[in-house]
Amino acid sequence: MFKKIVGLVFTCSFLFSCQQAAEEVTSRDTANTEAISAAEVSIMPKKSLSAKAEPEQISFTATIKYMNLEGGFFGLVSKEGKHWLPLNLEKEFQKDGAVIKVTGKAITGIMTIQQWGTPFSITDIELITAANKAPENKNLQ
Repeated sequence: MFKKIVGLVFTCSFLFSCQQAAEEVTSRDTANTEAISAAEVSIMPKKSLSAKAEPEQISFTATIKYMNLEGGFFGLVSKEGKHWLPLNLEKEFQKDGAVIKVTGKAITGIMTIQQWGTPFSITDIELITAANKAPENKNLQ
């Protein structure tokens, strides 16, 4: 019984000292953070928002392809064979097999559920040749 009491007292004192040490570290870090003066903050380099490179507009001719993957989506295949994933293809152009001339910007740094092609934001689109076949997914008609 005596050993249990001594063990309990030792454990409680150990936990109490750990709590005090943690509080001292927290209060010291808070004091150090508050000690930073406004002058020190003002000399920190600022990131310029205008320094980001704006993606440039590109134009190309492509065939619209309906892909029956991941719930179905429309992709653009350029004459060079590059795959583009249009993020804002208007409903009237969602026709498998149509040939279009498109202008827009490639979007980098994002992932899509389709995981197909380079994401592409369309700014201008022109129909060159109408679709010659119906899409594979009857829900799209």
